[in-house]
Amino acid sequence: MDDMRLQIPVAIAVGAGFKRDITTLAEMQNFLKEWPQARRGKIYDTTLRACEMARAGHLTKDQARRAFATFVDAAGIAWSGIDPVTALRLARTGTARPLATP
Repeated sequence: MDDMRLQIPVAIAVGAGFKRDITTLAEMQNFLKEWPQARRGKIYDTTLRACEMARAGHLTKDQARRAFATFVDAAGIAWSGIDPVTALRLARTGTARPLATP
């Protein structure tokens, strides 16, 4: 059983900036259940409820994924696409360039 595998994983930054892909509904729920109590709020509650409703068949897994992605953005843990080791290495060698502003 694929435990309601997501078509598009949600990439989050964990630990010292390591990437973790959340690929199933169960992984989303487990991540949320481990989230610190002091950092929980309305977005957390809504996201957990969306996961539970998807498991029960009342929402699609894509709707639950969108709720989780919103939570990840609000929590500031969305994967930026560059790991901190690479960013530090680029900064030390002087090859990092600031993004152009429009």
